[in-house]
Amino acid sequence: MTVSTKTHLPVDCVLAITYNCNSRCVMCDIWKLKNQPELLPMEFLKLPASLRDINISGGEPFLRLDLPQIITNLKKAVPRARMVISSNGFATDLIIRQMKAVLAIKPDIGAAISIDGIGETHNQMRGIPGGFDRAIDTVKKLKELGMRNLRLAYTATNMNIEHLSKVYNLSRELDIEFTHSYAQSSEFYFGGKQNVQNPSVESLQKQYEYLIKQELKTFNLKRWLRAYFAYGMCKFVSSKNPILSHAPGRDFFFLDPSGDIYPSVVHNIKLGNIKEIVNFGQFWCSDEMEEKRKLVNAKNIPVWMICTARSAMRKHPFQVFGWIVKNKLL
Repeated sequence: MTVSTKTHLPVDCVLAITYNCNSRCVMCDIWKLKNQPELLPMEFLKLPASLRDINISGGEPFLRLDLPQIITNLKKAVPRARMVISSNGFATDLIIRQMKAVLAIKPDIGAAISIDGIGETHNQMRGIPGGFDRAIDTVKKLKELGMRNLRLAYTATNMNIEHLSKVYNLSRELDIEFTHSYAQSSEFYFGGKQNVQNPSVESLQKQYEYLIKQELKTFNLKRWLRAYFAYGMCKFVSSKNPILSHAPGRDFFFLDPSGDIYPSVVHNIKLGNIKEIVNFGQFWCSDEMEEKRKLVNAKNIPVWMICTARSAMRKHPFQVFGWIVKNKLL
């Protein structure tokens, strides 16, 4: 394997550690997948130490009973990485039991509990009767554990766009962070679910203007950056074009439960399998990978997700902070 000098190691990734799921989401069919292969915890030791942000996702990550061992290995492999576990929050007792063990290993780890609307709207979005109350109970019990790195994670669709501001306000009431995404389509992730999103432009702009205004009113840099991310999401949903260039398969990647590596959750080009990798750096910087990146670039799939936007914003600080200053003043 020849090594290229044209690239660098990734800084961001999404790790789907299982496709097992106890939810029935309208925007995702992962729950329909059965008996899917899963990586052994030792395989995560192969991840590059260059990573700075890791989203541990699924499926429902807490359904993996060896989650504490996975976190132990991630901490060893990528000691400087910030980690957040994304969860639907339904299996409250299991989540609290697992999180107690996880916090003993990595006290600063984060948790993002999905809330896609208030009350029955959330229940309909997630397909679980009483799911809203169960998820909120999980949030409150995680707070009782002393978790500070805790947030509500909202996924917008045509069904629930009017609830974006309501879920944001709920996060303020609970005194925790707020993050969001927009339902997307994928040929291989989300169980292959195809989500066609054409929300009312008026509703979209109204909801995002409220969110951006509230975040910019604060004196918190992190929330200003989230305002910019929200601005980018509104523009992306409206125009299908990201406001910043991104580098899938270069700055970030997606790892599925079987070990297959993709540029992102929407780029259906398999880059390799971590079980077959001996040295991640040599794999990632090889000339063979450069050829695969050309295929990724040729597809030119527009994306604006937290993992893609985070690395893009790092690369364009003047554009980002110029927007923040301008809109903060206004």
